[in-house]
Amino acid sequence: MRRSIRDSRALAKPYRDLVWLAYLALPAWTGDHRRVVLAHRLAAATLSRHQDEEPVRLRALLLRAALRARPRPWSGRLATVEAVPAVTRSGDVDFTRALEAVPAPARAAYALLRLEERPADEIAQVLTEAGVSDPAGALAAVAEMEERFGASAALHRPAADPCLARLYGRLDVEAPRRLVAGLVFCVVAVLAAVPWLGADRPSSAASPQATPSTAAPEAWRTTTELDLGTWPPRGDLLSDRALIARALRAWGPRHPQLLYAGRFGATTVVLLRRHSQVARYVETGGRPTLEVLPEPGGGSPLKLTTTAKGSRYLLPPWVTEAATAPFDGGWRPAAIDDGMIGPVPVLREGGCWRGPLVRLRAPEVPPGLPYTVVDLGRLAPARIGYRGRGPLAGAWRRLGCALPRPVSEVREASAWSFRSVRLPEGARGEWMCVRLTDPSGRGAVQAVLLATSGGRTTATRTGVTHGTWDCSRLAPDIAATVWWSAPSGRHYRVSAASMGVTVEDDRATNADGETVTILR
Repeated sequence: MRRSIRDSRALAKPYRDLVWLAYLALPAWTGDHRRVVLAHRLAAATLSRHQDEEPVRLRALLLRAALRARPRPWSGRLATVEAVPAVTRSGDVDFTRALEAVPAPARAAYALLRLEERPADEIAQVLTEAGVSDPAGALAAVAEMEERFGASAALHRPAADPCLARLYGRLDVEAPRRLVAGLVFCVVAVLAAVPWLGADRPSSAASPQATPSTAAPEAWRTTTELDLGTWPPRGDLLSDRALIARALRAWGPRHPQLLYAGRFGATTVVLLRRHSQVARYVETGGRPTLEVLPEPGGGSPLKLTTTAKGSRYLLPPWVTEAATAPFDGGWRPAAIDDGMIGPVPVLREGGCWRGPLVRLRAPEVPPGLPYTVVDLGRLAPARIGYRGRGPLAGAWRRLGCALPRPVSEVREASAWSFRSVRLPEGARGEWMCVRLTDPSGRGAVQAVLLATSGGRTTATRTGVTHGTWDCSRLAPDIAATVWWSAPSGRHYRVSAASMGVTVEDDRATNADGETVTILR
């Protein structure tokens, strides 16, 4: 017999914290109703089964279940009452959107850090026991997100509270119509179950939803809009209707575009696209996972898998030449097989970026010049650029340990070496302005001081500014100031500006008298 959480104070005490943890770990695309209901179910189930567990272990068990949860698209559709979390902090809508854009482990880390105020070492333990592969990266993602919201970021909270839900009655249509709808639903549910029963072989009885739209093989030649909508489907499992049906059910939107379906050893991958989103559905060892991310743009490859051997990338159909390189190595040609390259080795060195870099060329698309993208650990590599002395790879190698790994998609990463300076105590410094542009075109900008002394280089970063043209061709003039720690341990306030910029009384202007941003 089911029991209410209200029946036991011991069970009810951590319930709210567990609901918050589950709610933030679940993907926002599931919808308000299903997300709230599932969060409460997971919290109640975890408490009822593991009420004697230590707090850390209890949260790890809850988080493991939340990260593995695969809500069905139809769940909750026939409920007569809809639960929607109540908005309690309407001023934090932007913060909530930023929080929902980071990966699930980072959202869970935020719940433990800010809502429960648990120490970082305990949070790392919870994430590790829950099966998160990079707990430090999850915590770093929280820090980067909060940095975007200024000094008061720790005071921000999600706008809606899943423990304070509004209930809405759904419109009550006439009973016969409901009965017919229920019968139709049952029939569809039975038909949809067929691919699951035969999950390891293609099924001729797959549901109609298992036929997504596809682009023609040469569609990109007939339009000037070279985006993902013109990518034809590729991969060796395009005929596996059962696999594609599972991917469609895991995501939910109707009639998405199929980009890829293929197998790599024991791993199968399906890429789907609809409007401005791309979903990557992966099955490994019988465990499905789904990522839904913003569409990165048509010119970038899409990452299929990352293993110990490296990463595999699906290229735009108009790309016919490819080469790869680490930040500190030479270029090597990459063979293109069915639009795919890889595995390309991914070099890891602590928390530093080490590539790989991928150079692509599409001779049939004017001007036909090569362009370079970099893997920053996201779904799509970012187009990369550099303005200054020396090669692009060398500049970004120095920045590889200076910048945190991005927590959201990056469409373009550009760096500009705007000043070389002498620093106190005999050190030499190079100032770089770095701009990371997201798929919507908004940029995150900061300056980095690379200081070299005694053969050792350290990096000092300014804060991040958002929503400006700074460090782009539209606003190339820049100034920056930071506190720099010298080898002796003393701290110095150091500043620099690009050529033609004058800084006086904490105000910077260019040669035309226009105000220039000071990154600090």
